[in-house]
Amino acid sequence: MDYEQDYVMRMIKDMVRALALVIFGKKDIRYEIPEEHDRTEADNLYMRILQLADQGEINQAENMLLTDIPEGTPDYHVMKADFYQHISQYSDEFLAEHDYTREEILEGLENIAEDYGLLDKEVHVRI
Repeated sequence: MDYEQDYVMRMIKDMVRALALVIFGKKDIRYEIPEEHDRTEADNLYMRILQLADQGEINQAENMLLTDIPEGTPDYHVMKADFYQHISQYSDEFLAEHDYTREEILEGLENIAEDYGLLDKEVHVRI
């Protein structure tokens, strides 16, 4: 792994930790999917989104996350942050094979920070 990708991975981890602490008051971000009998439609959709991403359909999964789950859904931002944290665990090779980059992961996390007023829309980390 080259220095640039290592830097982006550190930025992703730092952004996840910052969001967890500042927004959610936790040490980490994890969306816990309830037991089957307690799941909502959004929970089922989120499970499908993770499955798609794991199958390499990362862009389609991200699009579904951003368009198909209503923003007013309880824990929507936790789902979003958990999604980006989840896909950040993929190897560089897997991401490249499926036309996705670590920069896109960081951008998704930055968008969450913007939603909470933690990051100015004009200020982004550029590699």
